[in-house]
Amino acid sequence: MKKDEIVKEAKKQLAKFQEEIDEIKEASSHLSKEAKKQFDIGAKELESLYEDANEKFDTLSSKAEENYKEVKDFVELTNKALKHSFNYFMSHYRKK
Repeated sequence: MKKDEIVKEAKKQLAKFQEEIDEIKEASSHLSKEAKKQFDIGAKELESLYEDANEKFDTLSSKAEENYKEVKDFVELTNKALKHSFNYFMSHYRKK
């Protein structure tokens, strides 16, 4: 897989996370006022992480191909961290 493909896939994953958060936001009307407040705080923090990652992915896209390993390692580590943060956040709000 080439560097650009790795970054493209990472950005796709960010978009999927954002879509799920948006869906939960729409369905969050069932939450109590306090739970909704906590949800909104967590969602904003997660979205901030996504924005930071997206900016870094853009920066990595412009790096030379010889930095492939650096890009690949960063994307993999970032995706793991974001997936963990996303799953932890969503575990509080998904209906069981």
